[in-house]
Amino acid sequence: MAIHPTAIIDSAAELDSSVDVGPFCVIDGNVRVAAGCRLYQGVYLTGWTEIGEGCELHPGVIVGHAPQDIKYGGERSYCRVGRGTILREYVTIHRGTIPDSETIVGEDCFLLAGAHVAHNCRVGNRVTLINNVLLAGHVQVGDGATLGGGAGVHQFVRIGELVMIPGAGRVGQDVLPFALLDTQGHVAGLNRIGMRRAGMSREHMQQVREAYRLLFSLGLSLPNAVDRLAEEPPSPPRERLLAFLRGESKQGLAGRVRRRRQAGATSDIA
Repeated sequence: MAIHPTAIIDSAAELDSSVDVGPFCVIDGNVRVAAGCRLYQGVYLTGWTEIGEGCELHPGVIVGHAPQDIKYGGERSYCRVGRGTILREYVTIHRGTIPDSETIVGEDCFLLAGAHVAHNCRVGNRVTLINNVLLAGHVQVGDGATLGGGAGVHQFVRIGELVMIPGAGRVGQDVLPFALLDTQGHVAGLNRIGMRRAGMSREHMQQVREAYRLLFSLGLSLPNAVDRLAEEPPSPPRERLLAFLRGESKQGLAGRVRRRRQAGATSDIA
């Protein structure tokens, strides 16, 4: 283990022998850092925090600090970062605000400079948060989602797997898996590139398109559309959409963008 002489490490912390700790890092409290991690200069880890194997924490990263919540009274809560995740400059991830609750960032994620993950968020695996993305408290982000630079997500919003949110996007409602959003938080189409990169077959992509058409283009109420979708033959994408639609929602579901159709225009979900 290489520890710079200017680093300060609490005696309660546990670091694997292979961890590399750069200058002016502070590791305070019951922190656990697994094998193969590198902490660049000025990293601050605190609270009841766990960093998985092979993570990179770049200058100025803060993980496990107290939540930005006036109700928090210093109770024990947790912060966990999965293996292989990269946190670039000045990323902040805060621990849970409810006693014994946790904030989780999954495996193989890439959080770019200035991204913020607030208390009690659950970020899945292989998620990318571009520079200055802001996740408010209790946000959930599904596997493989990508959020563009400066995007902001309201508290308690759920974002499904393989969603693409544009730079400066404003997300105030739940986002179905596989969606492509516009900057106002409306569904503009399907994240076809993301689905292809994830190895989804043409058949499954077509099933997603048909499900979106049922949900957004036939004028059905959401409960009726969900019932109709449940009557379709079972398949992995349909089951994943149904599981999301049947999950608890506190913010409602983001709808399709409404725009005037022009002659010859096409849509992913028309």
